[in-house]
Amino acid sequence: MRAFRPLPYAVTALVLAGSLTGVAGCSSSSGSTGPSTAAGQAASTGTSAVKRLEVTITGTTVTPAPAQVELPVGSTLELVVTSDHDDELHAHGFDQEATLEAGVPATLRLTATEPGVYEVETHEPALTLLSVAVR
Repeated sequence: MRAFRPLPYAVTALVLAGSLTGVAGCSSSSGSTGPSTAAGQAASTGTSAVKRLEVTITGTTVTPAPAQVELPVGSTLELVVTSDHDDELHAHGFDQEATLEAGVPATLRLTATEPGVYEVETHEPALTLLSVAVR
């Protein structure tokens, strides 16, 4: 059994929190909400890149804090969400949903096809996890 090593997770959370900017607004629109920076790790997969972002939900707290992630058209965001309670995860603009089971990471692969700004949220309680700016 592997031992839990909290330091890499804390460092990852701090790096991601520092590389993201605040989410502007709470609607799913197809317009720009201002400048932001990319988050996650980019890896080359042919002509497109894959970014990975891990998000944790504890009660009504989202870590890292909700922010805007830049995603070029043709790229993919691999979003891994772990919640402390059962819920539904929905990615506007990507028409994808996932069931969140308490303590079990759920992965959504969001491929950017249509420019716009789209929110990723939970339903119970209604929480915004991030917005994805497809450009």
